[in-house]
Order: sequence, then structure tokens, then C-alpha cells
Amino acid sequence: MPVTMEQVINQLDREEPEYSQAARLGPEALPHLITLIQGGNLGLAAKAASLAGIINAGQSAAVLEIAAQHPEPVVRIAAAASAKNLTSIPTSLAMDLLNDSDVGVRKWTLNALEVHHLPGIRTKVEEIMKSDPDVGLRDRAKQIINQLP
Repeated sequence: MPVTMEQVINQLDREEPEYSQAARLGPEALPHLITLIQGGNLGLAAKAASLAGIINAGQSAAVLEIAAQHPEPVVRIAAAASAKNLTSIPTSLAMDLLNDSDVGVRKWTLNALEVHHLPGIRTKVEEIMKSDPDVGLRDRAKQIINQLP
């Protein structure tokens, strides 16, 4: 049975969604998540980005790439935090998130890199370690740099 937008909204339009339950909607929910990310409800957009990573289907990374371009940091932060749930993160997505102007986005991306040791990302993490304006983020980069290829 196809997943409807109404089913997706029913799962996400709560103060604290039960993401594991919502993830049972599966990959058929991903087009609806894109619509929510691109829509006008900021809360639903952030929750949709979070759910995309938890669903962890073939197109989940593409949904997070859309969320990573959102004008509001809260949606980009949700995308970065949710990336750790993916089986693998595209290097281009990780680089976009590490280059984000928001410190929260960069922090959550570094956390995801603890799980996903991506090739080609070490130089960017070294740059954060040496010159990020946020001291805490520089320290976080130092904690994970040796885990990266």
C-alpha cells in the first residue's frame, strides 16, 4: 500500500516523533519528506530531514543533500545529525556540511564522521582543526582526525 503525505505528517507532526516507528513507512515516504523539507513549515522540514537518515534507504542521502541546502540552519543541522544513520555518506554531502556557515551543522557532521570514515575528507577536517573560529569545533576535529583515512 502506498505511503501518503497524511501518514507521514501524522508521524512527524508531534512534539517528539517516534522516529523508529515513523521509519517503518520506508522508502516510499522519501518523496513526501522532500516536499516537507521544501515546504513552509520549518518544524516539519527539520523532522523530515531527521527521518530521511533514519529510514536509511537508497535515496535517503539525496534527501539529506536537499536538506543540506535549506536556508534555515535548523534543517541543515537535522540533516547533518541524521547523516550518521546512513549506511554511507557521499563525500560531496559531507563536504557541503563541513563547509556550512553554521557551527552546529559542522559539529554534527564531525560526529557523523566518527561513524563514517570517508576518504578525501581528512584535509577539510584538518582545516577545521587548525582554523575554525569555534574552539570547541577545533577540539572536536582533533578528536576524530586520526580515525580518518
